[in-house]
Amino acid sequence: MRGRLVYRALPVLLAWQSACQTPGSDPRTHSAAPARAAGALSATRKALLCAEQRRDSSAIGSEALSSRDVAVRRDAARALARIADARAAELLPLALTDEDPEVSTWGAYGLGYACRGREAKIVRALAARAASLPMASAPGTSKASLFSPIEAISDALGRCGGTEAEATLRAWLRGPPSRAEAAALALGRLVERSGRLEDASLVGLLDAADRAEALQNALYPFTRLAQLNGSTSERLLSLGLKLISNRAPGAEFAVRALGHTGDAGSAALGKLLGDATVSSALRAQAVRELATQGSAAQRPLWAAFDGTVSQGPSDAELLSDSYGAFSALLDALQPPALSAGVKLHALAQLTLGNGDSASLSRRKVHVRCTSAALIAGADYQNAHLLACDPALDSPARELAVLAVLGRGKLSGRRKQAYLQRASSPNAALREAALELLGPHAELAEAYRVLADALAAKELGVVASAARVLSGYPERAGRVLGADAHDAPKPDPSVVQALAPAYAAAGQRHSVEVQSLLLDAIGALQVLNMKDAVNGACSSDNPTLREHAERTLHLLGEQSRRCDQFVPGTGTGTGTAPDAVTERELLTLETETGNLTITLDPALAPMAVARVTALAKAGFYDGLSVHRVVPGFVAQFGDPRGDGYGGDDQAPLRCETSPLAFLTGGVGVALSGRDTGSSQLFVTLGRYPHLDGQYAWVGQAGPGWNQIAAGDRILHARVATVPR
Repeated sequence: MRGRLVYRALPVLLAWQSACQTPGSDPRTHSAAPARAAGALSATRKALLCAEQRRDSSAIGSEALSSRDVAVRRDAARALARIADARAAELLPLALTDEDPEVSTWGAYGLGYACRGREAKIVRALAARAASLPMASAPGTSKASLFSPIEAISDALGRCGGTEAEATLRAWLRGPPSRAEAAALALGRLVERSGRLEDASLVGLLDAADRAEALQNALYPFTRLAQLNGSTSERLLSLGLKLISNRAPGAEFAVRALGHTGDAGSAALGKLLGDATVSSALRAQAVRELATQGSAAQRPLWAAFDGTVSQGPSDAELLSDSYGAFSALLDALQPPALSAGVKLHALAQLTLGNGDSASLSRRKVHVRCTSAALIAGADYQNAHLLACDPALDSPARELAVLAVLGRGKLSGRRKQAYLQRASSPNAALREAALELLGPHAELAEAYRVLADALAAKELGVVASAARVLSGYPERAGRVLGADAHDAPKPDPSVVQALAPAYAAAGQRHSVEVQSLLLDAIGALQVLNMKDAVNGACSSDNPTLREHAERTLHLLGEQSRRCDQFVPGTGTGTGTAPDAVTERELLTLETETGNLTITLDPALAPMAVARVTALAKAGFYDGLSVHRVVPGFVAQFGDPRGDGYGGDDQAPLRCETSPLAFLTGGVGVALSGRDTGSSQLFVTLGRYPHLDGQYAWVGQAGPGWNQIAAGDRILHARVATVPR
């Protein structure tokens, strides 16, 4: 199927390559031509798109930013914003001051990404531009156009960080609502960069949440902070509970903020789980907040289990959106059980009906095996556990057994049971087994398990091994008890497996796996792979360059920078610029009913063209929705279902934009910049940390909150949305 897809796409790819290499298509040309209709780009605009795809800022001159054709100026600003290199940083201030709001928005957005090393200069330029804008600047609400420079300026200030940026944003909290809301989100971005906020900013945010017309984004920055002082925590708890009880806008930020207010907040989240009037999505978010607190949150989690979970949920409940919160709670529980065992035993023996649909049966098996694993504790031979799925070859049962094995030392029979699963033909089981190597230093055979995994054909298995090696390089040696601070002494079998694994990942265009392998090479200090690392250092892919630079530092070149590269040819984009100009309705016929996504190529034409071509070729047929985090995201598009696969084409360039991912927003899944492929995610809540980081490609229809991990896509079809 994939071979046919690539063959059909070849003429389009050649046309795209030709378009990118046509003489005379110079984006630096001063153009006075009016914007053409969609689907008929001028030579200048095509050249700008080619430059964007190649990440070639040298092909974009200041003339394009001063063109009388506003479409040319927009395309030039967008290209520079997505390239965001040193030259782009020099030109983007021209876009920032443009009279067209969309050009100005792209200018601010790009400067936020080009801030590194030039923060002070860019912050001053952003603040000066903001001062020239109307105070009541309208918030950006349209998905088809960009017209809110103040939101992009605020976000850029947060990305740049620093005392001056924070003071500016703090002052804006007291301004017009649109500017204040943008400033609150940007302060959250600043926390992500620096890890902290000044006390004056914390007070300003709490005041903004406590006034008559509270800012709905005011509590967002608190969801990104690791620590709070006592008085701030106490006031945040009070305000959060008030917003939740009033079902006020921003209540989901309040739920997430409660997890940062200590034991009192944990207790409040536990009570929230028992409130039937609270939406399933908010309850799922409450579970996730508690789960991040480890053993300290187990008591309120078990109390919520005792008070809310029935011994036998109905089939209708298991297929409804309430299953998300229920399954999230079950997954978050840890032994020993702080509850009467009757309910757990009932769930472990939930009746499997002969007439159950595949989706219902999968949910029941998940409930049975998760409950049985809690009953089992560390006993991997527990009868309930072994009987949780009657199927002979059951990945769900094997994963549950593996989790139980991990609760004890991997020695004797436990070690043999572990090694059997570590060599399983099931990639998901093998990946889970590899993850156990980190905390289990007692396993003498770890180096052999890792060497075998590096030679696997499954990208996810290779990725899992590389992640262990970079995090626990001592596991690559034969000597138990090696000090993690000593120079690593990897077994030759591990070292020898790295080069072919890296080459194979490159042949399959998996930047993610290559990057993880680079991390492993650095952690193990494998000098004989320095040529490969140097090659990655000059790659036109920014994610490879980032990982290569870190690896070279570990290999002794602490001053080495990987910021010079030859722009790409543009041949890996997957489509010509004119291929998709209309919105497309992607309908996924799944085991639980039809789900829809309206794909909009306005800001991500390459990604939308890739997805529509794949759907028409049948690529998504039979795939599962492999990742569902209730209340957060649902993700699909990986043939192997472990999150590491794609369509094996060259990765998409990131077509990121300043647009917000609201609930139901659809984006291209990434493992770093310019790593997109066939995987898409659908947001199940409002998560501002996704904004600007991923290509927004459309909006999902209803029903996505009822999907569960493993639900299959039977068929995908595409139809053009009428104008």
